Amino acid sequence: MPSRALKVLSISDRIDSQLLEKDTYEEFKDIDLILSCGDLPYYHIEKLFHLYEVPILFVRGNHDPRVEYGKSGPLYGPRGAIDLHNRVVVLNELIFVGFEGSLPYKEGPFLYSQNEMWHYVLGMVPRLLWKKLVYGRYVDVVITHSPPFGIHDKDSNIHGGFKAFRWLIKTFQPAYFFHGHIHVYREDEKVETVVGQTKVINTYGHRKSIIRPGQRHHVPREKPYIPSLANTAEDFRDARRRAALENIWGTLTGSSKHLIQFQQVEDQLRYEQSQKLGLVDIPLDSIVGSVSRPRDFTRKFFPREAVDPGRWQRVKLKMDQQISPIDVYQIDQVYFVLDGNHRVSVARQRGMTQIPAYVTKIESTVPLTPDDDFEDVIIKHRQVRFRKETGMNVQRPDLEFATSIPGAYRQLREQISKHQINLEIWHHYPYSFQEATENWVEEVYLPVLQTVSQSGLLRDFPERTPTDLYLWLTQYQQELSRKYGWEIKPSAAVDSFAAAYGNRLVHRWRRTKKYLFPQGAVQPLGIGDWRRVHLMPRKEGQIFSAVLVALNGEDSGWKALEQAFTIAEIEGSSIATLHVSRDASIHQEIKSEFRKRNLEQNLSAKLYIEEGEVLDTLTKRALWNDLLIFSLEHPPDDRLAARLRSGIRYLVQSCPRPLLAVPATSDMKHGLLAYDGSPKATEALYLAAYLAEKWGVQLTVVTAPEDSAARTNPLDKAREYLDARKIEASFIREIGSPGEVILENKNSHGCDFLIVGGYGYQPVMEVLFGSTLDTLLRRSDVPILICH
Repeated sequence: MPSRALKVLSISDRIDSQLLEKDTYEEFKDIDLILSCGDLPYYHIEKLFHLYEVPILFVRGNHDPRVEYGKSGPLYGPRGAIDLHNRVVVLNELIFVGFEGSLPYKEGPFLYSQNEMWHYVLGMVPRLLWKKLVYGRYVDVVITHSPPFGIHDKDSNIHGGFKAFRWLIKTFQPAYFFHGHIHVYREDEKVETVVGQTKVINTYGHRKSIIRPGQRHHVPREKPYIPSLANTAEDFRDARRRAALENIWGTLTGSSKHLIQFQQVEDQLRYEQSQKLGLVDIPLDSIVGSVSRPRDFTRKFFPREAVDPGRWQRVKLKMDQQISPIDVYQIDQVYFVLDGNHRVSVARQRGMTQIPAYVTKIESTVPLTPDDDFEDVIIKHRQVRFRKETGMNVQRPDLEFATSIPGAYRQLREQISKHQINLEIWHHYPYSFQEATENWVEEVYLPVLQTVSQSGLLRDFPERTPTDLYLWLTQYQQELSRKYGWEIKPSAAVDSFAAAYGNRLVHRWRRTKKYLFPQGAVQPLGIGDWRRVHLMPRKEGQIFSAVLVALNGEDSGWKALEQAFTIAEIEGSSIATLHVSRDASIHQEIKSEFRKRNLEQNLSAKLYIEEGEVLDTLTKRALWNDLLIFSLEHPPDDRLAARLRSGIRYLVQSCPRPLLAVPATSDMKHGLLAYDGSPKATEALYLAAYLAEKWGVQLTVVTAPEDSAARTNPLDKAREYLDARKIEASFIREIGSPGEVILENKNSHGCDFLIVGGYGYQPVMEVLFGSTLDTLLRRSDVPILICH
């Protein structure tokens, strides 16, 4: 089943004020995206952005100014929109590329010669090759102001097309090419042209389109019926051979080789209205089924064994003289033969692409395409019924809930029913099924979908829909919960799901490497991945909603749990504590002590005891949480051998979430941010800003260049970031050993915890000579919050 379709409003060259009117808004309010192809005022694009509340991608035209002056001051572009010129942007799993301007015909901005545009297009090639490697496609949509050379353009320099665009279409075959610039004044002017596999669209004024990732377009080449020079018996044997080849190919590829029976579709749709369209030439490729003879012919209407050779040959002889129209039912984009099955078969054998037909169109809300088989029909019918029964077709028309999994809508209904019961228990109020669905969509479904989108899972499974991944993820989460006994949210299982089943090269390589070298080097973590994937989709704006505490079984190990209680009181976090050990003799002692401390704090922390390798287990379980807290009982010694064997170093490098190392408990009221401008220190800056805003933490920011020759001051960047968020902080710059400077300022300013980045980019040098983080872990007497 193809990926989810996106509804797009494309605009250019003409201000259509009706787009801002209420009646027109009702027609276009279901759009997912706006594409602006130039020569429109910035203020007009801004109005559309505020009205429709969807992303806008734009390029500038030859009449656009560099600066637009209005009541609100100078505008350098429409605020809220994305300038696509000479950029590659991935949005809603579609790959967009854009180029502004037209050929030069006067003095002014955004005018480019053919050579200048060749420079931009050729400069885009490395980025497109990378997208092919990552997504399996070079580009889906190209947005320009000018048309490609020879397509929709005029025979003048002003409205001519760019030759580089024509090469781009031929080489990289985008699914869609939107352009403006060419004004349309007559109804018979061509505004859509298919070139190769690309649909080129002149979007002058405004147009509403439906686009899909990876869509390919084809121009049916009209082939008239040409009588065969061979006898009819030989033509029939040729048709039967083609049927056999089609069956073999269908078996090898899994593609459909059967016609769809119309009665089955009719039972699913239960339509009420139909309309006779009269005599129409219809494409043979869109005929997918039959009313009376679905088993006599293959999907391409080549005859099977049940077809009488004599009758087929008699029909062939008649068609050599005259082609009589067939009778068909039309449902959306597909046709079912009511009368004329043999004529369709003969037309196929003779290589025709179209056939005349009397068409009766059946009105249906179920969208059907020539690629669908009967299973797709059932799924799409259930999709329409699910959206109608839940009220989502009215309340959330932007959500399609498209899926390729049989039985998916039964699973969704079961989830909603359970959610309905929980709502009634929590609120002591009866909820209707539709009310429960609305709440489930906002609180459960959409947050998981947003996490899936941020994580890139859709790139691992390009043939699946977001709803497919939602269901897979919830099932995977339930399996993990049953297997390990943990309470895990679906969104928390994304990382481990991707690691276990992801199809991207990076995931397959990591699984292979882990299989071949199970005790190999630590996998490097992407800087900021935990924040972008794990936190950005959240609605509640809470970073540490789930905290994992490592219990080591020693008396000092309970410090980590005490620190977790402090954070839970501030953040409202859930607490999971984990003890990893094969020594069953101390399990009961740990359970008793944990129960006692839990009752004292009046918090519902949970204890899990597992067997296995400690560091590896902690790293895996951290994936299901937001913060790992451990007691800093045995910090790494300042010796090369100790650093090589350091379990803490391994944990910091491998843990996918921030860590809090606890040598002693703290109220965490005054944090010292160690900031050197590096990417990991910047992640620490983001987290420090959150703690200042949400917890009211007092901040002291310290940087320590080792000599006075440093040309830049990292504190300038930190100050700018915090000032923009109206966060007050103290800033200190001292020359010296970073570890010494940080610890001295911690003591002199009364800071009760540190905020630092993880190990840097030179692990070999850090192992050989030590690092600032090693110094802090060894000598700090307050908790250290470590970010990636």
